[in-house]
Amino acid sequence: MVGHNLTILLVLVHAVFGSAYRWFNWQYEVTCESDAYIAPVDEDDAAKFLQEQFAVGSHIKVVGNGHGFGNLTQCVDQTLTNKPTYIVSLTNLKDLNIHKDNMTVTFGAGWDVDDLAQELKANNLSFNNLGVERVQNFIGAASTGTHGSGSNIGNIASQIIGLRVLDSQGNLRVISEETNAEEMKAFRISLGALGLITEITIKVQPTYRLKKTTKVLNATSDYSQMYTQIAELYKEHDRMTVWGPHFDWNDETQDWDLEATYFYSYWEPTDYMGASNCTLNYCANGCGDCVCSRQFYAEIEHFIPIEYYAEAATNYTLFQQSQTPRMKAPYNQQMVIQHRTLKGDDTYMSPVNTYNLKPELSGIFAIIEIDWLQEYDNFATLWQNQELAFEFLPRFGEIYNARPHWNKMNAPNATYIQKIFPKLPEFLAIQQRQDPKCQFVNDFLVSQLGITHCAHYLS
Repeated sequence: MVGHNLTILLVLVHAVFGSAYRWFNWQYEVTCESDAYIAPVDEDDAAKFLQEQFAVGSHIKVVGNGHGFGNLTQCVDQTLTNKPTYIVSLTNLKDLNIHKDNMTVTFGAGWDVDDLAQELKANNLSFNNLGVERVQNFIGAASTGTHGSGSNIGNIASQIIGLRVLDSQGNLRVISEETNAEEMKAFRISLGALGLITEITIKVQPTYRLKKTTKVLNATSDYSQMYTQIAELYKEHDRMTVWGPHFDWNDETQDWDLEATYFYSYWEPTDYMGASNCTLNYCANGCGDCVCSRQFYAEIEHFIPIEYYAEAATNYTLFQQSQTPRMKAPYNQQMVIQHRTLKGDDTYMSPVNTYNLKPELSGIFAIIEIDWLQEYDNFATLWQNQELAFEFLPRFGEIYNARPHWNKMNAPNATYIQKIFPKLPEFLAIQQRQDPKCQFVNDFLVSQLGITHCAHYLS
């Protein structure tokens, strides 16, 4: 009851004094203002809060650490509605239970990836796959399909085998592979649309060492030749990331200069037991205790059946170069293209779902990422490059069955989303059950997913 009273007190303080809570994503270009920031002390406290807010239909947005490039986690701004609107953080839910007998770990929604990784490491356990960033909240990262690189491993959500979730009325549902396997396919990547996930259980594995090898490649403006070479390398190595080619901004010519070389890294199991290390600014594939660099940048990340990779990467690069004459904002610095792979899966809203693949395709996806890096954290340049990033999916989506990483410059087109996510109707049926008053949605979810029964959620 103490936690419940604290929550109510926080809400009342904001209501009485007319204050508000402003939320930002990690690079401050996405923001919203809510009536209050709510941090329940436990699952019961969260359920009571939801029960109270259901009566008035309050807008509720659960946030992690704000590491996103789009407005998926943006709350409904208080200037847009007459209903209460809240930011909810589950940071206090920090229970942790390690089960070495069946190699699973059950933990609360408050755990961030880095903190959880350290706990697992202390118990000689590890994840099967990690994303690049460790600053993310684990459930937040899983709920958007975050991943590393590996043709035979899935994204981090594929490790989830059970969870506890509260619907908008505060009712608890326990979902697992054993009791309701089909619904688990919806909840693994829920986009925050299906309720407050308070706890999850994931598969883990014994910690083992990987040897990282990095090699240099020569770049060429014959992009088809360059990407055909990379495609062959992916046949040789399972866990591999290609960092490049790199283009440097030339202020005098107002054009991109192609760097002469770029590099790729691959990881292999090893029995080496000496000192370990890793690349300083790259944390994927569980490479160790890394410190990742931070700066403003725009980014797209598209998942494409690997059989289309060489042609798609060539055309993506040519298209990016064709945008150059419009890059007039100051402080462009570098444009980097990165390439990875990922195993397809059977999860409703996963960017690597295999539901609509042609039978001759392998079910492995290539990942093409383009990063527009800036010399300074300048909003004019950031917004210019984000506008350029939005153009790729309309240009290449239909051609290559491209799927965007959630919250990374998605084009708001529900018709296309239905095509690349054939299980969307099943997902929306669960969404309507979990959130009948559309309290968990925002403009991104309504427009992206085409949630017709939420069309008037602001009224």
